[in-house]
Amino acid sequence: MNPLPPNSASSDDAIETAAVEWLCERDEGFAPGRAQAFAAWRAADPRHEAAVAETERAMELLGEMPAVRAPLEARIAEMAQPVAPVVRWGGFRPPVWAAGLAAALVLAAGMWWLAPERSNGPQRYVTAAARQQQIALNDGSVVNLNVSSEVSVRLTSNERRVTLAGGEAHFSVAHDTARPFIVTAGGVSVRAVGTAFSVRVGEAGVEVLVTEGKVELTRDAISTEAATAAPAAATASRLVAGERAVISRAVSVANAPIERVSAQSMSAAVRWHSQVMTFSDLPLGEAVVLFNRRNETQLVLSDEKLGGQKIGGTFAADQVEAFVRLLEKDGDVVAERRGAREIALRRAP
Repeated sequence: MNPLPPNSASSDDAIETAAVEWLCERDEGFAPGRAQAFAAWRAADPRHEAAVAETERAMELLGEMPAVRAPLEARIAEMAQPVAPVVRWGGFRPPVWAAGLAAALVLAAGMWWLAPERSNGPQRYVTAAARQQQIALNDGSVVNLNVSSEVSVRLTSNERRVTLAGGEAHFSVAHDTARPFIVTAGGVSVRAVGTAFSVRVGEAGVEVLVTEGKVELTRDAISTEAATAAPAAATASRLVAGERAVISRAVSVANAPIERVSAQSMSAAVRWHSQVMTFSDLPLGEAVVLFNRRNETQLVLSDEKLGGQKIGGTFAADQVEAFVRLLEKDGDVVAERRGAREIALRRAP
């Protein structure tokens, strides 16, 4: 790795690529004398040391940003085509995708450092009438969005705020006492630190169900009726695991009735986003709808009568192929794969 002319037009790109090559070599294990050569390269030019630090930091950031990491890994896979590698002295052959990785890492770091307002801005997620979505947030929290729902998410250094514009969502909140997790829906705010709960906006009002931990409910803007019905000081309420409240516009948060939910009712209420689905005499047509909401691969009933066939058992919600194999195993159902994203089900002849 020879020194580069300080005024070379391509010197910055070459330095970035060289930094990635050195770090790849270091991770694989330096050959004798190579660690000293790396140290000498870093000391030869301030830009070398800066490139190494920037690349290391970019790699760390990618680990914290799954939404950026996934498409980047796909891009690197496309770059990793079998071409003749360049042999460096010392016997090390840098990965053929090193140059592309260097550019991608710099791009990712640039997006983080040069546009912090954009990265901290609200992210909007919307689901269609027949699809659900699971969202992994950068803080480690997980949002399961039900059908026909919409949320916007904004994570800052002081708080984590989600606005549920409509529909239903379940939140598994990563513990962080320095950044409370606040969900706002229909004028009601649900505040948590590390817990799990569902929020649904319906005709009767905002429904909150706590499945783990506890949350605090407050009213953002109480209606005239609610203000008249309750003392001004009574503006908050607390729910613990196994409790549910429906806050209508006509009552204050403090006056909203709190219901204790049985284990069976709790299981039924969270079934829509559970990773495991248990059916008991459920028509196959309804099971198909549930699987289609959770998977890219869609099931199609070619025989309408087949939809009334009752099934039972426990199934992984994201394992549609395994579900189809179980249906085929009994011999009553035949599956026909139509491309990569559709499986037609029909009765066996």
